[in-house]
Amino acid sequence: MTSSRDPDRLINAFLMDGQTELADPVYDAVRATIERKRQRVVIGPWRMPTMNKLVTIGLGAAALVVALALGSQLLGPVAPGTVGGAPLPAPTATPSPTPIGGKVQFEIDGAPATTDVAAVGDSANLSGTAVTTLVNGTHTVELKCAAESGDTWAFGGTTKQTTVPGELAGQWSAVIVKSGSPQQIGIWFSDDQWKGDCAGWLASMDLSGIDPSNFNPAASGALVPPPDLAR
Repeated sequence: MTSSRDPDRLINAFLMDGQTELADPVYDAVRATIERKRQRVVIGPWRMPTMNKLVTIGLGAAALVVALALGSQLLGPVAPGTVGGAPLPAPTATPSPTPIGGKVQFEIDGAPATTDVAAVGDSANLSGTAVTTLVNGTHTVELKCAAESGDTWAFGGTTKQTTVPGELAGQWSAVIVKSGSPQQIGIWFSDDQWKGDCAGWLASMDLSGIDPSNFNPAASGALVPPPDLAR
């Protein structure tokens, strides 16, 4: 049997025998053991214990709350109508078209009549309707223009629909007003001869030269002309 080569026992035997030198095999074994033990020694770096994740999350949330509180104190409350301290531009108001027309009551041939004008625009760019109600029917004009001559002005357009005997849709028609108090109202029901535009038709009528017998005084109400024709 091979004897044990345990380094501790060999060194102890050497000391007990009084030897002054170690045999080469013993020396090698002792040196190898010492080197292995040295390799097991680890020096630094020191590791801090891992902090609990819940604690780190809590610290982060607390830091965020503190930062928000400090920021709100430094910036102060945001004024109403501002974003990030910058004032919002004031909304731009879009002007509404000025309504023109109105409602007037008068008589035609001794019978009551009513004309109701609802329109917007100016004399060259007019839109709306003029509805005249008589004892024998209703006459609706799609307005397209307006004009004046002297103290007389008119809304003009084409007949959109009518139940007045003898009148047809599609023909030129006008509500003519002579200024005064009260206003004098005349209705030109139809003209199927004019082939031009609305402004040309009204210009061809010579409004100021219309015979006064074609007008009837307003019993109530008044009509308002387009702004560019208002006096």
